[in-house]
Amino acid sequence: MLAYTYIEHGKFELQDKPKPVLLHDRDAIVRVTLGSICTSDLHIKHGSVPRAVPGITVGHEMVGIVEEVGAAVTTVKPGDRVTVNVETFCGECFFCQNGWVNNCTDPNGGWALGCRIDGGQAEYVRVPYADQGLNQIPDSVTDEQALLVGNVLATGYWAAQISEIKPQDTVLIIGMGLTGICAL
Repeated sequence: MLAYTYIEHGKFELQDKPKPVLLHDRDAIVRVTLGSICTSDLHIKHGSVPRAVPGITVGHEMVGIVEEVGAAVTTVKPGDRVTVNVETFCGECFFCQNGWVNNCTDPNGGWALGCRIDGGQAEYVRVPYADQGLNQIPDSVTDEQALLVGNVLATGYWAAQISEIKPQDTVLIIGMGLTGICAL
């Protein structure tokens, strides 16, 4: 399959890679139908993400169709259209239990997709903790609409939530890209 791959500082390359396989019983394989490039992907390219692994397929903003699930996955099944959460998380560690999934202590936890494990700028992606990281897309929602949910909308919403903004507050949003608009 074709995959957009981080080679080294300043260099990405389209490479032919093997289709991912299930590694754990909580994994799912998703056929990517639509993805987008995040500023974080560009940060990897420009060398400002030291934990990014050379040779990794980039990308953590995607939607697709579930192709295969591990034995322990219960919330999605093959054929389901899904959004892929930007964070992978176990749901069991201290940080996950307190809602800080970006700090999940599992080796595949936090921002792993497209940084430390192969991401979604490819034809297929392995999603660890599929029950936590995949959400079904209703039939009335297009892939284009759903693509905003997994990262852009969620990040803007989360930023507004942790800022404890109340009605009638005056706020300043610096950077009115998609995430800034979603925070608004």
